[in-house]
Amino acid sequence: MAEQDQDKTQPATPFKLKEARNKGQVAKSLELNSLLIMSAFLFVVYLWGDQFIYQELILESYIFEQSASVSFEPARLVNWLGLIMQEVFMIFIPLIAFLVVIAIASNVIQTGFVFSFFPLKPDLKRINPVAGLKRLFSTKLLFEAVKSFIKLGVFSSILYFTLLGLMPELFGLMHMDPVHYPIRILSMTVEVIVKILLGLMIIALLDVLYTRWEYAKQMRMSHRDVKEEAKRREGDPQVRAKIKELQREAAKRSESLKRVPDADVLITNPTHISIALKYKPEQMRAPILLAKGAGNLASKMRKVANKHQIPVIESKLLARTLFKSIGIDEPVRAEHFDQIAEVYAQLYQASESNLSVRSKNVE
Repeated sequence: MAEQDQDKTQPATPFKLKEARNKGQVAKSLELNSLLIMSAFLFVVYLWGDQFIYQELILESYIFEQSASVSFEPARLVNWLGLIMQEVFMIFIPLIAFLVVIAIASNVIQTGFVFSFFPLKPDLKRINPVAGLKRLFSTKLLFEAVKSFIKLGVFSSILYFTLLGLMPELFGLMHMDPVHYPIRILSMTVEVIVKILLGLMIIALLDVLYTRWEYAKQMRMSHRDVKEEAKRREGDPQVRAKIKELQREAAKRSESLKRVPDADVLITNPTHISIALKYKPEQMRAPILLAKGAGNLASKMRKVANKHQIPVIESKLLARTLFKSIGIDEPVRAEHFDQIAEVYAQLYQASESNLSVRSKNVE
């Protein structure tokens, strides 16, 4: 196994990464998820924490007021407890919903939308004792162990020194009105969470870097893997058909320059697209698209047309439409007849004017 891993020196191909993604195998840092969720929780507490506490105090006051007079008959007691649970649910459901959205968004931010049932399928390799021993002594498990010790040390230190600094304030609560306890405790909790988040940022950054490195290492391929993948992909009927289609299209376009001298007219965009048309009324029901080109090929087609004195007419909309909708050697469609008739009318007028000029010169 070690020799096989050493042979895998090539980075993963886009096709392999796509296959892995379809199986739900992506680089995802759980520490970054935790950081984003805790940050969102802190944001909510900072903005609306006092409102949550106020609503909780109102609910608690209601419970204490009603508890003395509430009936202990099973039906009424269940109804009363149901009302209380409904109020608690209404207080916390916005917070829970917000955190769920953040949890989903944190995954989407890292990996995009990934949805796969493949991880749920039974796999005998997961219960392979040899593979289990390999995972037991893997660098990933070692990293997770080191990360856990770092987290324990960082969070313990933060809690210790933060609470040590808050001790005077905690003892000061004994001299305050109990009504102010929730606000003060919330303020101290926010301070602790902020410091924990600062420590978690460093851990999350290390985890993101390691997770991506480990994923890239896991996806690496050997030269043999790359060749086998290429053979497998070329064997796909859809891939072969697509390749042949592209080859035919490329061959047709390479012939475009040779066919321009046979055209009646070259319709241009004027700089990005060139369309060569041919029409013989006695042989064709509609004009045929002899050649078409875009970019550099269009420029070369215009040069050939000028060299062979083929009329060049600018019609931006018609050129774009024919380029997108008509293939080489295909007749134009009925919906384009009016515009093409105008083009050929211009050709006829130009030829008539040239004839009249020549006749005057002869006279």
